Amino acid sequence: MIKYLVPLISIFLISCATSKDEKYTYFGGKIIHPKSDFVILYNSKIEVIDSIKLNKDNTFSGKLSDIKSGLYLFRHGPETQHIYLEPQDSLLMRLNTWAFDESLVFSGSNAEKNNALIENFLINEKQRKDFYKLNKLSPDLFLEAVDSLKKHKDEYLEEFKTRSTDISENYIDVLKILLYYPLYSKLETYAINNRLKDQPDSINENNFISHRQNISINGDSLIFFPAYKKYVDNNIYYDVYAKNIKDDSDEFTISVLETVNDKIEAADLKNRLLKESIIRHFYSKKSCGLNKKAYNLFREFSSNDSDKDLIARLSSDVKHIQKNKRLPQFSIHTPQGSIEDIKDIIKGNNTVIYFRNKDISPDNWVASRMNYLITKNPEIQFLVVNIENHKNEYIKKLDIKHQFYLNKESNAHEFLSSKYPRMVLVNKKGIVVNGFCALSSKKLEKQITELH
Repeated sequence: MIKYLVPLISIFLISCATSKDEKYTYFGGKIIHPKSDFVILYNSKIEVIDSIKLNKDNTFSGKLSDIKSGLYLFRHGPETQHIYLEPQDSLLMRLNTWAFDESLVFSGSNAEKNNALIENFLINEKQRKDFYKLNKLSPDLFLEAVDSLKKHKDEYLEEFKTRSTDISENYIDVLKILLYYPLYSKLETYAINNRLKDQPDSINENNFISHRQNISINGDSLIFFPAYKKYVDNNIYYDVYAKNIKDDSDEFTISVLETVNDKIEAADLKNRLLKESIIRHFYSKKSCGLNKKAYNLFREFSSNDSDKDLIARLSSDVKHIQKNKRLPQFSIHTPQGSIEDIKDIIKGNNTVIYFRNKDISPDNWVASRMNYLITKNPEIQFLVVNIENHKNEYIKKLDIKHQFYLNKESNAHEFLSSKYPRMVLVNKKGIVVNGFCALSSKKLEKQITELH
């Protein structure tokens, strides 16, 4: 690995030394087995701040001006990861896309900080899988296991601070989030799941939320950081589940919106949580439509006009396909290249239609989920329809016979104006059984089975 990095470091140092403006920050490296021609860098608001083209030898070099210290997100192909940058850094990375996270290594200034982040990201991924077993432990044993993991993280943090120099408090705060917030999420999730049992264990829930005294959930600049965002979600839902409201009810959504509004002061974070909550409401409801009080609360609490417009369009989309009504007519491009009416394709068949937006639903996840449903229900017809007019953007791991797309003239866009994915279940008579649900829904499998 070093033999690849040494010449890159030399090139980088020369370019930095010859720069007349010391305010520039450099970010570059080498991609093994690249998946695209670019490395794209985003700020904390998920805004593109640089798109860096790969050279013929798959190296890249970007020069940034006047950046602020903090976390940034980079994307290459379908994969993303975080880096920590400070003004005047010269940070290099090397990765192999065949093992994206596992192969990622940094050199140059700030390398130690970034290597610590990726190291602990990978540790968290392993521990996330370990918790499948730990969640089955009794409350006391579960707390002991989490406490043991926390002590290891305490030791890591102290050792890191001792051997590292020039480490800012801002970076330490980020590292603490990566170290501890996943554990806090697991603690609160355990308590939530215990409440939902038919016969809950008798536990002191204060032991599962004592960490709340020493943490904040109001960081706008961290809303794109999974360890942080996941904990904020858990924190909100822990409080809502305490009210013993059914999670597929209008009252549950209303309580989530009110809790977000009461607890979150940071505007960007609040707006994002409000939008996600109201969208989750669409997918969890048993009937089409949006509760009027929930909709009005969303519009009252959110300060983002773009989000409000999106939810208005989503609400309109839902109303176009009604349960127990015939599926509206629209044209569709078939895998064979012809344009046909949907009524002719679904005629006499129990059919599941998934309208796909590749920017929201990753191909690999869609393929995995759909292949499972297709295998389990061989008598059901499955259509995966690309909302956009991209005839060549097929999902590689899904049989092409299931893949369709819409042209710009299709009437289907009347109920897809928000561009949000939606599942539609139609019986062999062409009657809608469910007009709006999520591919990830736990209720979906049962509803598909009932189409038989």
